[in-house]
Amino acid sequence: MNKLRMAFIGVGDMGSHHCIGFDLLPECEVKYICDMNRANVDRTLAELTNGKPEIVTDYKELLHKDDIDAVVVSVPNFLHREVAVSFLEAGKHVFLEKPVAHTIEDCDAIIAAAEANDRILQIGLVYRYSNVYRRMAEELERGRLGEVKLMWCKEFRDPFPPADWFYDKNKSGGALVEKDCHHFDIFNWMIGSKPVRVFATGGQHVMKQGQPNVITNSYSHYPAKPIEDVSIVDHAWVTIEYENGSKANLGLCMYLKPRNLTGDGLEIGLIGENGAQMVAKNDKTIDIVGGGDFTRDHLDIDVTSDSIMGGHTGGQTQRIEFVRSVREGTKPFASAQIGRDALLIALAAEKSIVEERYVYLHEFSK
Repeated sequence: MNKLRMAFIGVGDMGSHHCIGFDLLPECEVKYICDMNRANVDRTLAELTNGKPEIVTDYKELLHKDDIDAVVVSVPNFLHREVAVSFLEAGKHVFLEKPVAHTIEDCDAIIAAAEANDRILQIGLVYRYSNVYRRMAEELERGRLGEVKLMWCKEFRDPFPPADWFYDKNKSGGALVEKDCHHFDIFNWMIGSKPVRVFATGGQHVMKQGQPNVITNSYSHYPAKPIEDVSIVDHAWVTIEYENGSKANLGLCMYLKPRNLTGDGLEIGLIGENGAQMVAKNDKTIDIVGGGDFTRDHLDIDVTSDSIMGGHTGGQTQRIEFVRSVREGTKPFASAQIGRDALLIALAAEKSIVEERYVYLHEFSK
């Protein structure tokens, strides 16, 4: 079988990992890298084992190349529509980093382009491919908790990388769009019902608009940088109510220094109708307790085989399954519609903070 010939648009933190990960798959060939930042390109090239890609600085040079089957788009959110639609209309399959877009209008335009051109469009909602969260879903399918009635996510962490677009709500969509579409998707997945309304409160405690905020980040290659134009929230509480009566709550803090040192990291928990609890911590472990007796299960999950280089859990599995979707013509598990559903909650939460009210998801209907 011929190799899947691939181009990578943007090789910053996520794009670089994607390029390296797909390069490790024997069924893929890294043909092109497009990035204006030579340091990003050089850092990526140094990690490639197989590919010897051609380097370009303008994605438009690649639109009509006959030797590209699929592209990975990892550019800032406000560029998603422009880049993804261009490649979909050029007949290329697209792996698009989350969120689908920073507005619902851009999101719907991307989805329409994929449908009109009959192309695979997979969204980088990496937790859908994680051994941790797939195991949680398996436990639910076995009836361990019954119907999930309450969920929570606690993400207390350091700031985004010090790149200006993250901090500009008009470009990123806001902190809840850029970061927590992941977690809203997990809520939707585990609860299995339609979200109806959202209430959120948030603001700026530490990183404030118009102040010389020196931004540092523990996991990216970006050096510390002062950013004054900060229009995103640095903290929030978000409550989501579902059609079946279930509820979910997310707490976000973006100003820990130097990072979260508690050891727990990200925490995602569920409570079922039978009174049992299931809690995932640090994307590595699951504890299941209660449910009528005092049984306690602690699961140390394999978080090595589904990722590479210490990257996101599920990171390599999502790449493997993208290739399979393209080969077999099957719908990705992290489909564009699933990405849209998570984006709707994030946009509703951002709107709720600004307007200080419940926001109903039907307000975003066409």
